[in-house]
Amino acid sequence: MRVAFDAGPLLDPPTGVGRYVRELGNALETVGTEVVRYAVALRGDSVEDIKRLRVPARIAQTMWMRIGRPSLRRLVGEVDLFHGTNFVLPPLGKTRGVVTIHDLSFFDEGAFPGADRLRSLVPWSVERAARVIVPTEAIKREVVARLPVDADRVDVTYEGVAPVFFRPPPTANTFLGELGIPGRFALAAGSLAPRKNLRRLTEAWERAAPKDWTLVLAGPKGWGPELPEAKGVLPIGWVADEGLPGLMAAADLFCYPSLYEGFGLPPLEAMAAGTAVLVGRYPAAEEVIGDAGVLVDPQDVDAMAEALSRLTSEEDTRRRLAMKGRAHAAAFTWERTAAATITAYASALEGDFP
Repeated sequence: MRVAFDAGPLLDPPTGVGRYVRELGNALETVGTEVVRYAVALRGDSVEDIKRLRVPARIAQTMWMRIGRPSLRRLVGEVDLFHGTNFVLPPLGKTRGVVTIHDLSFFDEGAFPGADRLRSLVPWSVERAARVIVPTEAIKREVVARLPVDADRVDVTYEGVAPVFFRPPPTANTFLGELGIPGRFALAAGSLAPRKNLRRLTEAWERAAPKDWTLVLAGPKGWGPELPEAKGVLPIGWVADEGLPGLMAAADLFCYPSLYEGFGLPPLEAMAAGTAVLVGRYPAAEEVIGDAGVLVDPQDVDAMAEALSRLTSEEDTRRRLAMKGRAHAAAFTWERTAAATITAYASALEGDFP
């Protein structure tokens, strides 16, 4: 099978969607799928194996919806299928298409930049897709309720944890010291976006955390308002992929208090690294994390503070959760994701679809 595969998220430092695109593309190739990576973007890094149409994505997408051009046929050649890995399918002609909808956060007020376009592009893409891929049953329910697609055309493909996150060497104490991390610490990884809920986390941390602990915030600025300075809280900025597994392994606790996620990969990665996790109780968290982590109402600062107080003070609880979490994370592999995706591809190519 030869699949045109949207690799646009790989032109920028990878976030959750970028990890999905990178790891899934590699896993598909491992099992024999020919992946033809393409991107429609004027800016971003140059990546050797990505066929690129150098026009602004906003302009191309507007023209796609209006007149069905520019076509990507000359860019990718003959393919069996298009996979829009990042919410949007290009014009397909007679070729079948599959689109991945990671979540419906673009419908929220104050959503990320570019969300307004997705409110039109995603329904348009879903209507033309032979199959729709989502990361969890929770998102499948949302997609079926809100977008023009029946449940029998939606496939759940859980995401995976890359091997590099399992038992990585913890970041050395000397380097932690250079970052300003003096001793025990909790780590929160994510951009400064409203739904990541870092403001409530820092408020809960000030109320509950021991004086000899530090809350380390690792991630880009994002588009949300700046966080006020808080005692015992240390922002260290973006951490590249090669440094993240060791930092997770060195942490005594991982915090992910998000209000909403389609899947929520970082907590699983932290569990694979052997670190106990505290996670916001969004619907997908109950499905993905289960009882292998501590789930808390992300809008209840008091409940979050109580959980932080217990986890920072009870080493035996952290150790038990770490052991359970690592075993739980081992069930999520990108090979499994690729197998489920290939099943979705096969379903897309079968039967009648306009």
